[in-house]
Amino acid sequence: MNRLLWKILKQNLNKSRIVGFCLANCLGLTIVLVGIFLYRDLSRLLSADSGLIKPDYVFVNKPVSSLGSLLAGKPYFTEKEKADLLGQPFVVALGEFTAAKYSVTGQISVPRLDVYLSTDLFLESVPEQFVDIQSDNWHFDAKEDIVPIVIPKDYLSLYNFGFAASADLPLLSEEMIKKVRFELVLSGNGLTIRKKGRIVGFSSRLNTILVPESFIKWSNGLLSDNTDIKPSRLILQVNDPTDVRISQYMTEHQLDVDAGNLNASKAMQVVRLLFVVVAVVGITICVLAFYVLLLSFSLLIEKNKQQIDNLSLIGYSRKAVMMPYHILAVLITLISLLCAVGLALSVRMAYLDFLSTQLGL
Repeated sequence: MNRLLWKILKQNLNKSRIVGFCLANCLGLTIVLVGIFLYRDLSRLLSADSGLIKPDYVFVNKPVSSLGSLLAGKPYFTEKEKADLLGQPFVVALGEFTAAKYSVTGQISVPRLDVYLSTDLFLESVPEQFVDIQSDNWHFDAKEDIVPIVIPKDYLSLYNFGFAASADLPLLSEEMIKKVRFELVLSGNGLTIRKKGRIVGFSSRLNTILVPESFIKWSNGLLSDNTDIKPSRLILQVNDPTDVRISQYMTEHQLDVDAGNLNASKAMQVVRLLFVVVAVVGITICVLAFYVLLLSFSLLIEKNKQQIDNLSLIGYSRKAVMMPYHILAVLITLISLLCAVGLALSVRMAYLDFLSTQLGL
């Protein structure tokens, strides 16, 4: 490049404006890059495969209104509604909660200690694939007297740290509870059946007293006249609990969902919103910085107008005259970009260290 062109360009070059553009452009690009890094990293953390978000099961039921339930009965899911849910792209599998349609009483008696306890119970079942325990005893045979039962872990915690602590009763471990045998008295349809209940596991997913599906079908067939049992509660296995379509679908169809299972979805919506805000702020700063650069170059060209005209008259082409301005703009932009990448990577390392410390990743 002819030194004369550079010499003319430097005569009226305002270095403070160039530095101001570099700083502003670097700031805007840094904000945009940090926003992109944050969005990608948080998306991975909140994804179903990360291991951080555990629940990939959603519990769904219809809302209960006082007057509607009294007049129109309990809200059940129809076959059409179940098919529509199963057809959604975020649903992997669907299971029904089937309740026992008869009276259930649990009894424990220890004559030597003069202990006789009795309480009403409710029993439900779900398909075996949704049960979160591994036990060889999770099966039922009508010829046997033993009925395997799974109870929520929360029930045991509630007893140990709530009821037992206040009543000065002994604490119970899971292994101790599994050794307890009690009698189930099943009454309905003019019949009474007695079975031995045995707790074989504790569920952290299902908040109900669970028995095998085969037992519910067998007992309902004997003790209930209601053969058309419609589910009032469903369990959905979803491929990604952060999918915003889950909460959107439930809201549109006025379905109640276990709120804990949609925390990831709501968190992801907040992350996306924050990303949009950060991106808009960063892009706005970059646009303003480019506008300042263009304005500076316009003023520079205006000041050098006479020199540029003289260069054109002595044979320099317009492309050759404008080349120094183009090169300077590209160099300034590259410097700003490199600085922004370095700053953004430094910020990313800092917040990744913070997340690994706080979340134990």
